[in-house]
Amino acid sequence: MLDVKGVSAFTERHLMSDQVLVTRGTGEDVLDTATGDLVPADPRVVHSGKAGLYRGRERIRARSGHDGAWVDEVRTGYRMLLPLGAEELREGDTVRVAKSRDDQAVGRTYRVAALGEVSSIPVLRTVWLEEHNREVNTA
Repeated sequence: MLDVKGVSAFTERHLMSDQVLVTRGTGEDVLDTATGDLVPADPRVVHSGKAGLYRGRERIRARSGHDGAWVDEVRTGYRMLLPLGAEELREGDTVRVAKSRDDQAVGRTYRVAALGEVSSIPVLRTVWLEEHNREVNTA
């Protein structure tokens, strides 16, 4: 019989060496008491902790430019592995790499591109990401 807990522990220990912060916008506005303006509420933290980030596939999209013209854009797709107990991520959630063995990964952000994959024998969570932003390390 397959020891699912053992496989889960193995994947967390060996495949999830990064630390990420996953946030979700609430879509609500709150009152800024200093200015009296309504401003977007702070995003809710969905997951803070272990993850593994792996290049997956390239996604090609067409996007409208500021002048209304269509621009072809290629963004690299990534697969993110999360512990089995992680909350389900939603399309549009934001992932920020807080710590990684790869110094160039720290500070990068990604957008969850689709609901996580499911399995009859779950041992980890897999989510597809789309690269969103790269912070340039100047150090």
